Amino acid sequence: MNDDEFLDVLRAAAEEFDPVPAGVLRDASAALALRALDAELAALVESEALVRGDGPVTLAFESERVSVSLEISDDVLRGFVTGAAGEAVVETPRSRRAVPIVDGWFTATGVPSGLVRIRLTAADGTPVVTQWAHGTA
Repeated sequence: MNDDEFLDVLRAAAEEFDPVPAGVLRDASAALALRALDAELAALVESEALVRGDGPVTLAFESERVSVSLEISDDVLRGFVTGAAGEAVVETPRSRRAVPIVDGWFTATGVPSGLVRIRLTAADGTPVVTQWAHGTA
């Protein structure tokens, strides 16, 4: 038995005895479909999700050009942006929705719990996207 055949046997055993849950594969596939290889990444710099428990989740992201502060409570996401205007695109592994930025603020309702990220266009035209973060449990 060569290495490829051995790996095939191991793969088959893993699929039979410990399969990857369908939801994991679906979410991973959806997340990859929404990736942004050409965008500047706004990294998570602050999170009060672990400290505050059941209250709203607050997150802060920064890149060279843009900063984004988010508050997520139930299915409502409210954000404040500096360095960008126009619209904020709220992305989850299964959805994508643009909401207007007015005086730096934006609000999206009906946001499903789980992973979320925000896509923006900086004032100089550079696409910026936040890291994926868990909005709510």
